[in-house]
Amino acid sequence: MLHSKITAEDPQVAQETSEQQGQADRRGSERYVTVLKVGRAVIDGHDQLCLVRNMSRDGAKLDLYHGVAADQKITIELRSDKVVTGTVRWVGDHAAGIEFDDPVDVSDLLQGRPNRSVLRKLPRAPRFLAQAKVHMDHDHGALTADLVNISLHGLCIETQDHAKVDDTVVVRIEGLPARTATVRWVRQGMMGLHFEMPMSFSELARWLEDHQAED
Repeated sequence: MLHSKITAEDPQVAQETSEQQGQADRRGSERYVTVLKVGRAVIDGHDQLCLVRNMSRDGAKLDLYHGVAADQKITIELRSDKVVTGTVRWVGDHAAGIEFDDPVDVSDLLQGRPNRSVLRKLPRAPRFLAQAKVHMDHDHGALTADLVNISLHGLCIETQDHAKVDDTVVVRIEGLPARTATVRWVRQGMMGLHFEMPMSFSELARWLEDHQAED
């Protein structure tokens, strides 16, 4: 499985290394940049976690934990404000080569996250819809919730219980180790939590195989 192949690289490869441009090599006339950036790949309406291994203005190589076929259309979300589309040109062992529909500005796609957009919304890492019960240990007792979506850095939940922004909780989800998280926002029965320590790529990929919600 893909997650077993890349365990040695996480947990911080997908987060810290992903924001840096690594060394470049040349393949023919193409200039590829090694990036190791976590993203969301959408194929035939279904999304999955992916890892961008390298990228040029015309295409990229991805690690994917679900199979794809040549000539399939694909959308790659590196961040909520960084989305590109393309076509699968070749497939290998949990890997695929993508040709972009239009040439991209690699530096722009891989730049660090800006402070805030003009709408004062912070661009976010890809989220994945998932189904699971969430149990939280709070200073005022135990809280329960239904998971809405999850990322390497946190989760969104639906709950009738109450907590305040900046509260610290210990999150427990079946199949994942307990994690300390901070409440970032609360509104209309929904709550956003940010993990103190991000998940690893392999950990989230493995868990999503059994818990990802159908579109």
